[in-house]
Amino acid sequence: MIKSAIAGTAVLALAAGFIFGIDIFSYGRTLCTNAREAVRSGISPEFELDTIRSEIDRLMPDIVRHKKIVAEQIVDVRGLEGAIAEKEASLQSQKSAVLALRSFLDSDRATYVYRYVSYSREEVETDLADRFEAFRTLEDSVARDNRILSAQNQTLRANRQKLDSMLDRKQELAVDVAQLQARLKQIQATEAVHAVEVDDSLLNRVEEMIRNLNHSLDVREAMLETEGHVQGRIPVEEPDFRTNDLITEIDQHFGFDSGRTAVAEFTGNGS
Repeated sequence: MIKSAIAGTAVLALAAGFIFGIDIFSYGRTLCTNAREAVRSGISPEFELDTIRSEIDRLMPDIVRHKKIVAEQIVDVRGLEGAIAEKEASLQSQKSAVLALRSFLDSDRATYVYRYVSYSREEVETDLADRFEAFRTLEDSVARDNRILSAQNQTLRANRQKLDSMLDRKQELAVDVAQLQARLKQIQATEAVHAVEVDDSLLNRVEEMIRNLNHSLDVREAMLETEGHVQGRIPVEEPDFRTNDLITEIDQHFGFDSGRTAVAEFTGNGS
């Protein structure tokens, strides 16, 4: 099965090479480039931000390891400083002893008494030589430890600077991500507003409904206005109806008293 697939692939490759010639490599590169661009264009900004956050989180193990290295170096430096301090105190004590024995030999005597104990000159010289050798050995050890301490301090300073730089850069990256997040939200909000589309047909339908309703209300108002204008009804409510002149003319024609009203005679309530 696998051999058949390999053989088929080889045949296709040979056929493509025969058809396209040397241009097949250019076509292949273009196809790969287009494929990469298509994949990248399909990645959302939200996914890219999540990827960036994941990459930033991947920095933490390295930072933690570096913190541990710096902490161990701090402990080593403090321990070496304590050891050097103890050696220097012992060095001062040995120096005092050497100088004290040296002062004994300034006088040319065969014996020396110290705290009620007698020592020969040879014993003092031997003890002085041993003490001076031990002092020089300790002195060399202190000098060597100081050189080591200086190198350790130099390394510690460099590692601290590197750690501070790593922490600062991580903080800057976090700020950059926060700014990108805020910018993305702003763009998304703007896109959401621009994406809102009002249905023109719905707007037209609502406007038509409003026009129809206004027309219906206009018709009802017109009907109310014309209720008083039924044929045969006297339009007494009209302001230009000359009521006083007509009543006077009627009274004079029929010989009514001037105190009667046209309305009273007309309704039949007078004598």
